[in-house]
Amino acid sequence: MDEITLLAQAIPDEPPPSAETVARARARLATRHGAARRARPRWGWGWTAGAALATTAVVTAVVMAVSNLTVVTGPASPPSPPPAFEEPPRAYKGLNLLAATAGPRSATKARLRFRPTSENVKLVIFCQEPGSIFFTHEGTSSAAGTCGPDGGLSMLADKAYEPGWLGRDHEVTVWVFPPDAPVVRGRGACPSKDACEGKHELSGPKAADRLAAELGERPGAWSAAAYDRD
Repeated sequence: MDEITLLAQAIPDEPPPSAETVARARARLATRHGAARRARPRWGWGWTAGAALATTAVVTAVVMAVSNLTVVTGPASPPSPPPAFEEPPRAYKGLNLLAATAGPRSATKARLRFRPTSENVKLVIFCQEPGSIFFTHEGTSSAAGTCGPDGGLSMLADKAYEPGWLGRDHEVTVWVFPPDAPVVRGRGACPSKDACEGKHELSGPKAADRLAAELGERPGAWSAAAYDRD
């Protein structure tokens, strides 16, 4: 039986050896055949036994060579980018990232520092829990809204159209609360004290801090980012 056939039977699940490996095996086999012809006895079975032994040795050598081959794999896939509520994307609706901050838990706050470059600046809050409530504040201005994994816009950035808002550094404080936080949503939602008893109106940073202290840290990562033109 040809040594290549023996090799295929020995390692049926492996790819065939290279042409170079086969050539070297055949050369060793031919050398051993020559030695066997010179030293074989008169009985006919002597050469057959020697050839079989030589073939077995060649097949064993080839199998060992194939088994020692290093498997080469393709290039590793690039790691997936983290979700936006952990790390904001580098671009948002045609605008580039200016600055970012993040919170690993809900009912917490963080400060976002940036300098806008145009009136198109956007403040985006990305939240792990859809329907989370955010509150942004700077100076005498504040804005609230809801956010999710795709982000929510803070209307505080609309002040970029007012004189004096551009061309300087800003530090906006951002609070994020869970979707079921006891928050009064919208102006005029509480016509009387009894109508919204037990709920908080996010009227300023002190009110936001009181709500955060009442709730304690909750599950729900979030991030806030400022985007603008180059």
